[in-house]
Amino acid sequence: MEDAETRKEIGGLVIITAATLAIIVVIIIAGALLFRSNLTFDYRAVDAVIPKYEEGQISDTRLDIVKIVEQEYRNPRNSLEYSDGIEEPWCADFVSWVYNSAGHKFKNPASGGWRIPGVYTLKEYFEEENRWHEKSSGSIPEPGDVIIYDGGIFGTHANVVVSVYYDELTTVGGNENGKIMMHRVDYNDNRYGIQGYGSAE
Repeated sequence: MEDAETRKEIGGLVIITAATLAIIVVIIIAGALLFRSNLTFDYRAVDAVIPKYEEGQISDTRLDIVKIVEQEYRNPRNSLEYSDGIEEPWCADFVSWVYNSAGHKFKNPASGGWRIPGVYTLKEYFEEENRWHEKSSGSIPEPGDVIIYDGGIFGTHANVVVSVYYDELTTVGGNENGKIMMHRVDYNDNRYGIQGYGSAE
């Protein structure tokens, strides 16, 4: 009798434990979905978001970069053009292509070429050029700068700033849902996973 009752009690505990774990998993998934839904992005018309900068508002270097970004946002190419024909995640390729086309090419620390295909190598490049700014420094990016993400909704990613309003950045990046997209993010919101930025100059 005792063995049968003990088995019943153990079976009941197993069922309760399994049900509790299932509830915890559901709560975690629901929380993650809610977290994602609270991250708002704007996909407005480019004219409403990329300012028509007047001469002297931003430097010529920054203006060159923003003009190329706008051009590619309006008329995107096949992603293979940005990645030099290589099938790979192409957000850093897009940033490299933009800078190269604007006349401010990168120098890949490994190959010496203009294209830096990896986000971490892109950060390394900015660090070696003394143009890297950790988010914790309190410095705010400017148009033409490159935001580096690691974690958050973007995962490991890079895109280009096109406008700044206090801490709110409008960015354009490649390989965002497989295409070139525009986002608006709060630079100081830790949920985005922003590590910092590489300065255009």
